[in-house]
Amino acid sequence: MTEPASGFSAEEEAAFKKVSRRILWFILLLAIVNYLDRTNIGFAQLTMGKEIGISAYAFGWSVTIFSIVYALFEIPSNIAMQKFGARVWMARIMITWGLASAGCALAVGPASLLTLRGLVGAAEAGFIPGLVLYLTYWYPQYYRARAQSGFMISQPIALAGGSILSGLILSMDGTLGLSGWRWLFIIEGLPAVVLGVLILFYLTDKPSSSKWLTERERQVIDEAVRRDAEQREKIAAMSAKGSLLSMLFSRNMLLISLAYFTLIGNFGSGGYWTPQILRAMSNPNQPYWLTGLLASGPYLCAIAAIPFWSAFSDRRKERYWCAIVPMAIGGCGWLIAALAPNAPTQYLGLVVAQLFTLPVWSLFFTMPSAVLPRPAHATGIAFMNTIGMVGASTAPLIIGYLRDSTGGFTAPMIVIGCAVLCGAAIMLMVPRYLLVGDGAKGAPAAAEARRA
Repeated sequence: MTEPASGFSAEEEAAFKKVSRRILWFILLLAIVNYLDRTNIGFAQLTMGKEIGISAYAFGWSVTIFSIVYALFEIPSNIAMQKFGARVWMARIMITWGLASAGCALAVGPASLLTLRGLVGAAEAGFIPGLVLYLTYWYPQYYRARAQSGFMISQPIALAGGSILSGLILSMDGTLGLSGWRWLFIIEGLPAVVLGVLILFYLTDKPSSSKWLTERERQVIDEAVRRDAEQREKIAAMSAKGSLLSMLFSRNMLLISLAYFTLIGNFGSGGYWTPQILRAMSNPNQPYWLTGLLASGPYLCAIAAIPFWSAFSDRRKERYWCAIVPMAIGGCGWLIAALAPNAPTQYLGLVVAQLFTLPVWSLFFTMPSAVLPRPAHATGIAFMNTIGMVGASTAPLIIGYLRDSTGGFTAPMIVIGCAVLCGAAIMLMVPRYLLVGDGAKGAPAAAEARRA
Protein backbone atom coordinates (compact mmCIF):
# COMPACT_ATOMS: atom_id res chain seq x y z
CA MET A 1 0.00 0.00 0.00
CA THR A 2 1.35 3.41 -0.89
CA GLU A 3 2.52 5.79 1.83
CA PRO A 4 1.49 9.42 1.41
CA ALA A 5 3.73 12.28 2.45
CA SER A 6 2.09 12.36 5.88
CA GLY A 7 3.68 9.03 6.83
CA PHE A 8 0.32 7.22 7.22
CA SER A 9 -1.03 4.64 4.80
CA ALA A 10 -3.56 5.80 2.24
CA GLU A 11 -6.24 3.81 4.10
CA GLU A 12 -5.39 5.51 7.40
CA GLU A 13 -5.26 8.94 5.79
CA ALA A 14 -8.73 8.42 4.30
CA ALA A 15 -10.13 7.31 7.66
CA PHE A 16 -8.67 10.30 9.48
CA LYS A 17 -10.03 12.68 6.86
CA LYS A 18 -13.49 11.20 7.32
CA VAL A 19 -13.23 11.70 11.07
CA SER A 20 -12.08 15.28 10.54
CA ARG A 21 -14.98 16.07 8.23
CA ARG A 22 -17.38 14.74 10.83
CA ILE A 23 -16.14 16.25 14.10
CA LEU A 24 -13.63 19.08 13.58
CA TRP A 25 -16.04 21.71 12.23
CA PHE A 26 -18.34 21.11 15.21
CA ILE A 27 -15.48 21.24 17.73
CA LEU A 28 -14.32 24.46 16.07
CA LEU A 29 -17.78 25.95 16.58
CA LEU A 30 -17.83 24.91 20.25
CA ALA A 31 -14.41 26.43 20.86
CA ILE A 32 -15.30 29.70 19.09
CA VAL A 33 -18.25 30.17 21.43
CA ASN A 34 -16.01 29.24 24.36
CA TYR A 35 -13.42 31.94 23.67
CA LEU A 36 -16.08 34.46 22.79
CA ASP A 37 -17.68 33.99 26.22
CA ARG A 38 -14.33 33.94 27.99
CA THR A 39 -12.93 37.18 26.57
CA ASN A 40 -15.99 39.34 25.86
CA ILE A 41 -15.56 40.94 29.26
CA GLY A 42 -12.66 42.88 27.75
CA PHE A 43 -15.12 44.76 25.52
CA ALA A 44 -17.77 44.94 28.22
CA GLN A 45 -15.29 46.83 30.40
CA LEU A 46 -15.18 49.71 27.91
CA THR A 47 -18.58 50.87 29.24
CA MET A 48 -19.19 48.62 32.24
CA GLY A 49 -16.27 50.10 34.15
CA LYS A 50 -17.74 53.60 34.23
CA GLU A 51 -21.31 52.46 34.86
CA ILE A 52 -20.79 50.19 37.89
CA GLY A 53 -17.36 51.34 39.10
CA ILE A 54 -14.91 48.69 37.84
CA SER A 55 -11.32 50.03 37.90
CA ALA A 56 -8.51 48.54 35.80
CA TYR A 57 -7.24 46.65 38.85
CA ALA A 58 -10.74 45.36 39.71
CA PHE A 59 -11.17 44.32 36.08
CA GLY A 60 -7.89 42.42 36.32
CA TRP A 61 -9.27 40.65 39.38
CA SER A 62 -12.41 39.64 37.46
CA VAL A 63 -10.16 37.85 34.96
CA THR A 64 -7.99 36.41 37.72
CA ILE A 65 -10.85 35.01 39.78
CA PHE A 66 -12.19 33.29 36.66
CA SER A 67 -8.80 31.67 36.04
CA ILE A 68 -8.24 30.66 39.68
CA VAL A 69 -11.60 28.92 39.95
CA TYR A 70 -11.11 27.36 36.51
CA ALA A 71 -7.73 25.97 37.61
CA LEU A 72 -9.14 24.55 40.85
CA PHE A 73 -11.87 22.64 39.03
CA GLU A 74 -9.87 21.63 35.92
CA ILE A 75 -8.27 18.32 36.90
CA PRO A 76 -11.44 17.06 38.66
CA SER A 77 -13.39 17.99 35.53
CA ASN A 78 -11.06 15.96 33.29
CA ILE A 79 -11.31 12.98 35.64
CA ALA A 80 -15.11 13.28 35.59
CA MET A 81 -15.01 13.40 31.80
CA GLN A 82 -13.27 10.02 31.70
CA LYS A 83 -15.92 8.61 34.05
CA PHE A 84 -19.05 10.00 32.37
CA GLY A 85 -17.78 10.18 28.77
CA ALA A 86 -16.71 13.10 26.61
CA ARG A 87 -20.10 13.72 25.04
CA VAL A 88 -22.12 13.98 28.25
CA TRP A 89 -19.51 15.91 30.22
CA MET A 90 -18.77 18.50 27.54
CA ALA A 91 -22.52 19.05 27.12
CA ARG A 92 -22.78 19.69 30.87
CA ILE A 93 -19.88 22.14 30.72
CA MET A 94 -21.35 24.16 27.85
CA ILE A 95 -24.88 24.41 29.22
CA THR A 96 -23.80 25.55 32.68
CA TRP A 97 -21.14 27.99 31.49
CA GLY A 98 -23.52 29.54 28.93
CA LEU A 99 -26.06 30.26 31.66
CA ALA A 100 -23.36 31.63 33.99
CA SER A 101 -21.86 33.82 31.27
CA ALA A 102 -25.23 35.32 30.36
CA GLY A 103 -25.79 35.86 34.08
CA CYS A 104 -22.86 38.31 34.17
CA ALA A 105 -25.37 40.84 32.81
CA LEU A 106 -26.73 40.98 36.38
CA ALA A 107 -23.51 42.49 37.81
CA VAL A 108 -24.04 45.70 39.81
CA GLY A 109 -20.54 46.29 41.18
CA PRO A 110 -17.08 44.74 41.72
CA ALA A 111 -18.22 42.13 44.27
CA SER A 112 -21.10 40.80 42.17
CA LEU A 113 -18.94 40.77 39.02
CA LEU A 114 -16.21 38.74 40.77
CA THR A 115 -18.81 36.27 42.04
CA LEU A 116 -20.40 35.81 38.63
CA ARG A 117 -17.04 35.41 36.86
CA GLY A 118 -16.08 32.81 39.46
CA LEU A 119 -19.23 30.86 38.58
CA VAL A 120 -18.29 31.04 34.88
CA GLY A 121 -14.83 29.66 35.70
CA ALA A 122 -16.26 26.77 37.74
CA ALA A 123 -18.75 25.87 35.01
CA GLU A 124 -16.25 26.09 32.15
CA ALA A 125 -13.37 24.25 33.87
CA GLY A 126 -11.96 21.40 31.84
CA PHE A 127 -13.50 22.32 28.50
CA ILE A 128 -10.32 22.81 26.42
CA PRO A 129 -8.39 19.92 28.06
CA GLY A 130 -11.55 17.90 27.50
CA LEU A 131 -11.49 18.66 23.79
CA VAL A 132 -7.78 17.80 23.65
CA LEU A 133 -8.36 14.52 25.48
CA TYR A 134 -11.29 13.77 23.18
CA LEU A 135 -9.02 14.09 20.13
CA THR A 136 -6.51 11.62 21.61
CA TYR A 137 -9.25 8.98 21.20
CA TRP A 138 -9.43 9.66 17.47
CA TYR A 139 -5.93 10.63 16.26
CA PRO A 140 -2.33 9.45 16.81
CA GLN A 141 0.37 11.84 18.01
CA TYR A 142 1.66 13.14 14.67
CA TYR A 143 -1.79 13.77 13.25
CA ARG A 144 -2.99 15.48 16.40
CA ALA A 145 -1.45 18.93 15.93
CA ARG A 146 -3.33 19.29 12.63
CA ALA A 147 -6.53 18.07 14.28
CA GLN A 148 -6.07 20.35 17.28
CA SER A 149 -5.35 23.33 15.06
CA GLY A 150 -8.92 22.86 13.81
CA PHE A 151 -10.18 24.16 17.15
CA MET A 152 -7.10 26.07 18.32
CA ILE A 153 -7.81 28.42 15.41
CA SER A 154 -11.05 29.15 17.26
CA GLN A 155 -9.30 31.67 19.49
CA PRO A 156 -8.29 34.10 16.73
CA ILE A 157 -11.62 33.53 14.96
CA ALA A 158 -13.51 34.27 18.19
CA LEU A 159 -11.35 37.26 19.01
CA ALA A 160 -11.52 38.63 15.45
CA GLY A 161 -15.23 38.04 14.87
CA GLY A 162 -16.08 38.65 18.52
CA SER A 163 -14.29 42.00 18.50
CA ILE A 164 -16.42 43.21 15.61
CA LEU A 165 -19.61 41.69 17.06
CA SER A 166 -18.94 43.05 20.55
CA GLY A 167 -18.29 46.53 19.21
CA LEU A 168 -21.65 46.46 17.44
CA ILE A 169 -23.53 45.05 20.46
CA LEU A 170 -22.16 47.83 22.68
CA SER A 171 -23.97 50.22 20.33
CA MET A 172 -27.28 48.68 21.53
CA ASP A 173 -26.93 50.73 24.71
CA GLY A 174 -30.39 51.65 26.03
CA THR A 175 -32.34 49.07 23.99
CA LEU A 176 -35.23 47.82 26.16
CA GLY A 177 -33.68 49.77 29.01
CA LEU A 178 -30.52 47.64 29.15
CA SER A 179 -26.93 48.83 28.86
CA GLY A 180 -24.92 47.70 25.85
CA TRP A 181 -22.52 45.64 27.97
CA ARG A 182 -25.45 43.75 29.52
CA TRP A 183 -26.75 42.89 26.04
CA LEU A 184 -23.24 41.71 25.18
CA PHE A 185 -23.20 39.09 27.96
CA ILE A 186 -26.73 37.90 27.16
CA ILE A 187 -26.40 37.65 23.37
CA GLU A 188 -22.96 36.00 23.47
CA GLY A 189 -23.71 33.66 26.39
CA LEU A 190 -26.87 31.83 25.33
CA PRO A 191 -25.47 30.10 22.17
CA ALA A 192 -23.35 27.90 24.47
CA VAL A 193 -26.54 26.50 26.01
CA VAL A 194 -27.95 25.58 22.60
CA LEU A 195 -24.72 23.95 21.44
CA GLY A 196 -24.44 22.04 24.72
CA VAL A 197 -27.74 20.34 23.98
CA LEU A 198 -26.65 19.57 20.39
CA ILE A 199 -23.49 17.81 21.64
CA LEU A 200 -25.64 15.03 23.08
CA PHE A 201 -27.03 14.23 19.64
CA TYR A 202 -24.04 14.83 17.37
CA LEU A 203 -20.76 13.75 18.99
CA THR A 204 -19.65 10.14 19.56
CA ASP A 205 -17.50 9.23 22.55
CA LYS A 206 -14.98 6.99 20.77
CA PRO A 207 -14.39 5.38 17.34
CA SER A 208 -15.58 2.00 18.63
CA SER A 209 -19.06 3.41 19.33
CA SER A 210 -19.42 5.44 16.11
CA LYS A 211 -22.13 4.38 13.68
CA TRP A 212 -20.96 6.75 10.92
CA LEU A 213 -17.68 4.81 10.43
CA THR A 214 -17.50 1.42 8.73
CA GLU A 215 -16.20 -1.55 10.68
CA ARG A 216 -12.94 -1.42 8.72
CA GLU A 217 -12.52 2.31 9.37
CA ARG A 218 -13.00 1.76 13.10
CA GLN A 219 -10.32 -0.94 13.01
CA VAL A 220 -7.89 1.25 11.07
CA ILE A 221 -8.28 4.20 13.46
CA ASP A 222 -8.04 2.05 16.60
CA GLU A 223 -4.93 0.31 15.28
CA ALA A 224 -3.22 3.59 14.35
CA VAL A 225 -3.96 5.08 17.78
CA ARG A 226 -2.82 1.88 19.54
CA ARG A 227 0.41 1.64 17.53
CA ASP A 228 1.20 5.27 18.19
CA ALA A 229 0.45 4.89 21.91
CA GLU A 230 2.91 1.99 22.17
CA GLN A 231 5.62 4.01 20.45
CA ARG A 232 5.05 7.07 22.65
CA GLU A 233 5.02 4.79 25.72
CA LYS A 234 8.60 3.77 24.96
CA ILE A 235 9.65 7.41 24.65
CA ALA A 236 7.87 8.55 27.78
CA ALA A 237 9.21 5.66 29.84
CA MET A 238 12.73 6.99 29.27
CA SER A 239 11.89 10.41 30.68
CA ALA A 240 9.28 9.82 33.39
CA LYS A 241 8.98 6.96 35.89
CA GLY A 242 7.30 6.41 39.21
CA SER A 243 3.99 7.57 40.61
CA LEU A 244 1.56 9.83 38.74
CA LEU A 245 2.52 12.73 40.97
CA SER A 246 6.23 12.23 40.34
CA MET A 247 5.60 12.09 36.59
CA LEU A 248 3.62 15.34 36.67
CA PHE A 249 6.45 17.02 38.58
CA SER A 250 9.22 15.51 36.46
CA ARG A 251 11.77 17.94 35.06
CA ASN A 252 10.58 17.91 31.46
CA MET A 253 6.89 18.15 32.33
CA LEU A 254 7.58 21.12 34.60
CA LEU A 255 9.68 22.90 31.99
CA ILE A 256 6.98 22.49 29.33
CA SER A 257 4.30 23.64 31.79
CA LEU A 258 6.31 26.72 32.81
CA ALA A 259 6.83 27.69 29.17
CA TYR A 260 3.11 27.17 28.61
CA PHE A 261 2.49 29.42 31.64
CA THR A 262 4.15 32.32 29.81
CA LEU A 263 2.33 31.56 26.55
CA ILE A 264 -1.12 31.55 28.16
CA GLY A 265 -0.29 34.68 30.14
CA ASN A 266 0.43 36.28 26.78
CA PHE A 267 -2.93 35.13 25.36
CA GLY A 268 -4.85 36.29 28.41
CA SER A 269 -3.19 39.68 28.23
CA GLY A 270 -3.97 40.13 24.56
CA GLY A 271 -7.50 38.74 24.65
CA TYR A 272 -8.70 40.76 27.63
CA TRP A 273 -6.75 44.01 27.28
CA THR A 274 -6.38 44.60 23.51
CA PRO A 275 -9.54 46.81 23.23
CA GLN A 276 -8.28 49.11 25.99
CA ILE A 277 -4.69 49.07 24.68
CA LEU A 278 -5.91 50.13 21.25
CA ARG A 279 -8.01 52.97 22.61
CA ALA A 280 -4.99 54.17 24.59
CA MET A 281 -2.81 54.05 21.45
CA SER A 282 -5.24 56.07 19.34
CA ASN A 283 -8.30 58.25 19.92
CA PRO A 284 -10.06 57.16 23.15
CA ASN A 285 -13.31 58.55 21.79
CA GLN A 286 -13.34 56.54 18.56
CA PRO A 287 -16.53 54.53 17.84
CA TYR A 288 -16.71 51.14 19.51
CA TRP A 289 -17.23 49.40 16.17
CA LEU A 290 -13.89 50.84 14.98
CA THR A 291 -12.14 49.62 18.13
CA GLY A 292 -13.63 46.21 17.43
CA LEU A 293 -12.42 46.26 13.85
CA LEU A 294 -8.87 47.20 14.86
CA ALA A 295 -8.85 44.60 17.64
CA SER A 296 -9.74 41.91 15.11
CA GLY A 297 -6.66 42.64 12.97
CA PRO A 298 -3.99 40.67 14.88
CA TYR A 299 -6.26 37.64 15.11
CA LEU A 300 -7.33 37.72 11.46
CA CYS A 301 -3.64 37.52 10.56
CA ALA A 302 -3.17 34.55 12.90
CA ILE A 303 -6.07 32.54 11.48
CA ALA A 304 -4.11 31.42 8.41
CA ALA A 305 -0.90 30.89 10.38
CA ILE A 306 -2.27 28.32 12.86
CA PRO A 307 -3.19 25.47 10.44
CA PHE A 308 -0.10 26.19 8.33
CA TRP A 309 2.29 25.98 11.29
CA SER A 310 0.59 22.90 12.77
CA ALA A 311 0.77 21.05 9.46
CA PHE A 312 4.40 22.14 8.99
CA SER A 313 5.28 20.86 12.47
CA ASP A 314 3.52 17.54 11.80
CA ARG A 315 5.24 17.03 8.44
CA ARG A 316 8.66 17.83 9.89
CA LYS A 317 7.84 15.96 13.11
CA GLU A 318 9.36 18.97 14.85
CA ARG A 319 7.90 20.46 18.03
CA TYR A 320 11.07 21.89 19.55
CA TRP A 321 12.16 24.72 17.25
CA CYS A 322 8.60 25.15 15.96
CA ALA A 323 7.69 26.29 19.48
CA ILE A 324 10.83 28.20 20.50
CA VAL A 325 11.38 30.44 17.46
CA PRO A 326 7.80 31.81 17.16
CA MET A 327 7.67 32.47 20.92
CA ALA A 328 10.87 34.50 20.71
CA ILE A 329 9.56 36.55 17.79
CA GLY A 330 6.18 37.06 19.51
CA GLY A 331 7.89 38.33 22.66
CA CYS A 332 9.78 40.87 20.56
CA GLY A 333 6.43 41.92 19.04
CA TRP A 334 5.16 42.96 22.46
CA LEU A 335 8.33 45.00 23.05
CA ILE A 336 7.82 46.77 19.72
CA ALA A 337 4.22 47.55 20.69
CA ALA A 338 5.43 48.99 23.98
CA LEU A 339 8.40 51.05 22.77
CA ALA A 340 7.64 52.10 19.17
CA PRO A 341 7.41 55.89 18.64
CA ASN A 342 4.08 55.93 16.76
CA ALA A 343 0.71 54.19 16.79
CA PRO A 344 1.02 52.33 13.43
CA THR A 345 4.29 50.67 14.48
CA GLN A 346 2.83 49.84 17.88
CA TYR A 347 -0.13 48.20 16.17
CA LEU A 348 2.25 46.23 13.96
CA GLY A 349 3.94 44.97 17.13
CA LEU A 350 0.60 43.71 18.44
CA VAL A 351 -0.01 41.90 15.14
CA VAL A 352 3.44 40.24 15.29
CA ALA A 353 2.90 39.20 18.91
CA GLN A 354 -0.31 37.28 18.13
CA LEU A 355 0.69 36.10 14.65
CA PHE A 356 3.70 34.20 16.00
CA THR A 357 2.52 33.01 19.41
CA LEU A 358 -0.98 31.74 18.60
CA PRO A 359 0.23 28.98 16.21
CA VAL A 360 2.41 27.53 18.99
CA TRP A 361 -0.59 26.79 21.18
CA SER A 362 -1.68 23.60 19.41
CA LEU A 363 1.89 22.25 19.55
CA PHE A 364 2.02 22.48 23.34
CA PHE A 365 -1.01 20.23 23.71
CA THR A 366 0.90 17.42 21.96
CA MET A 367 3.83 17.64 24.39
CA PRO A 368 2.46 15.91 27.53
CA SER A 369 1.86 12.75 25.51
CA ALA A 370 5.48 12.95 24.32
CA VAL A 371 6.99 13.01 27.82
CA LEU A 372 4.45 11.02 29.89
CA PRO A 373 3.21 7.40 29.72
CA ARG A 374 -0.29 6.95 28.30
CA PRO A 375 -2.07 6.47 31.66
CA ALA A 376 -0.86 9.94 32.63
CA HIS A 377 -1.84 11.72 29.40
CA ALA A 378 -5.23 13.03 30.54
CA THR A 379 -3.92 14.23 33.89
CA GLY A 380 -0.78 15.62 32.24
CA ILE A 381 -2.82 17.70 29.79
CA ALA A 382 -4.98 19.02 32.62
CA PHE A 383 -1.89 19.71 34.78
CA MET A 384 -0.19 21.71 32.02
CA ASN A 385 -3.36 23.64 31.29
CA THR A 386 -3.82 24.34 35.01
CA ILE A 387 -0.33 25.85 35.13
CA GLY A 388 -1.28 27.83 32.02
CA MET A 389 -4.39 29.11 33.75
CA VAL A 390 -2.21 30.41 36.57
CA GLY A 391 -0.46 32.48 33.89
CA ALA A 392 -3.83 33.57 32.55
CA SER A 393 -4.88 34.61 36.07
CA THR A 394 -1.76 36.52 37.09
CA ALA A 395 -0.98 38.37 33.84
CA PRO A 396 -4.24 40.41 33.61
CA LEU A 397 -3.97 41.30 37.31
CA ILE A 398 -0.38 42.53 36.88
CA ILE A 399 -1.40 44.53 33.81
CA GLY A 400 -4.31 46.12 35.69
CA TYR A 401 -2.05 47.07 38.59
CA LEU A 402 0.63 48.53 36.29
CA ARG A 403 -2.01 50.34 34.22
CA ASP A 404 -3.43 52.05 37.32
CA SER A 405 0.07 52.73 38.72
CA THR A 406 1.71 54.12 35.59
CA GLY A 407 -1.31 55.52 33.76
CA GLY A 408 -0.46 53.70 30.52
CA PHE A 409 0.21 50.34 28.87
CA THR A 410 3.95 50.67 28.12
CA ALA A 411 5.15 48.91 31.28
CA PRO A 412 2.51 46.15 31.06
CA MET A 413 3.44 45.31 27.46
CA ILE A 414 7.16 45.19 28.34
CA VAL A 415 6.37 42.70 31.10
CA ILE A 416 4.36 40.51 28.70
CA GLY A 417 7.11 40.55 26.06
CA CYS A 418 9.84 39.64 28.55
CA ALA A 419 7.70 36.81 29.97
CA VAL A 420 7.21 35.23 26.52
CA LEU A 421 10.95 35.51 25.83
CA CYS A 422 11.58 33.72 29.13
CA GLY A 423 9.18 30.98 27.99
CA ALA A 424 11.21 30.46 24.82
CA ALA A 425 14.39 30.24 26.92
CA ILE A 426 12.77 27.65 29.23
CA MET A 427 11.88 25.46 26.23
CA LEU A 428 15.58 25.38 25.29
CA MET A 429 16.16 23.29 28.43
CA VAL A 430 13.80 20.49 27.27
CA PRO A 431 15.70 17.62 25.56
CA ARG A 432 15.08 18.06 21.87
CA TYR A 433 14.86 14.32 21.13
CA LEU A 434 11.55 14.14 23.04
CA LEU A 435 9.87 16.68 20.78
CA VAL A 436 11.23 15.88 17.36
CA GLY A 437 10.96 13.03 14.85
CA ASP A 438 10.79 9.42 16.04
CA GLY A 439 11.82 10.04 19.61
CA ALA A 440 11.96 6.31 20.30
CA LYS A 441 15.00 6.09 18.03
CA GLY A 442 16.65 9.26 19.20
CA ALA A 443 16.18 8.75 22.93
CA PRO A 444 18.57 5.80 23.46
CA ALA A 445 21.33 7.60 21.61
CA ALA A 446 20.77 10.75 23.62
CA ALA A 447 20.72 8.80 26.87
CA GLU A 448 23.93 7.03 25.91
CA ALA A 449 25.55 10.36 25.09
CA ARG A 450 24.62 11.70 28.52
CA ARG A 451 26.08 8.67 30.26
CA ALA A 452 29.28 9.04 28.24
